[in-house]
Amino acid sequence: MPQLMPGEHPIRVTRQHWTVFIPVGLVALGALIVGFVLLAIAPSSISGHDLGEVKTLIGLALVLVVGATVLVRYVQWRCLTYMLTDLRIVVRRGVLSRFTESIALDRVQDSGVRQRLLARVLKFGDVEIESAGRDGTEVLHHIADPAGFSNDLLLAIQAHRTGRPMPGIPPAGYDPGVHSGYAPPGVSGTPAQPGGYSPAPGYTRGPDGV
Repeated sequence: MPQLMPGEHPIRVTRQHWTVFIPVGLVALGALIVGFVLLAIAPSSISGHDLGEVKTLIGLALVLVVGATVLVRYVQWRCLTYMLTDLRIVVRRGVLSRFTESIALDRVQDSGVRQRLLARVLKFGDVEIESAGRDGTEVLHHIADPAGFSNDLLLAIQAHRTGRPMPGIPPAGYDPGVHSGYAPPGVSGTPAQPGGYSPAPGYTRGPDGV
């Protein structure tokens, strides 16, 4: 997760939908099928020389190459994240070298969701974001639940502009320890007693709570 700024709270973190693995999966499966069929119909010996070990090594090499290809695609998927906070949108990508891009909520002018029929059924799509000071539109490609991300984005923008926190997001400067009980005016630093009321200095509750 990208490093957050002081007072910043994450709202939603998402990645691309699992359907991004379909192309590489089909290619990997096809390569394995074609490769093993060719190995199966290839002769086991030529001019009296046994090719069994050679065919086995070729089969293992094919499995390793296909597995490495799928693994690289998985690592790329894991390293691409889209995070929405109460202050900005953060896009982080890259495996060996990391690239982080952020869009402040107060610069977002409009957003929309683009989905085709299959995308609506499987719940993935693109989120298009128009922001001030940028050429063109920033597109979050093929993300899971784009409608939910877009709705949270609109709520975060509204909360940011009105100064009201989103539901479930504490306001800036909120300290759970300070807000755990009620303290009368002029009393500070006194821990809250059972019941949520902090007594005046010099007064303590008895064993019976009185």
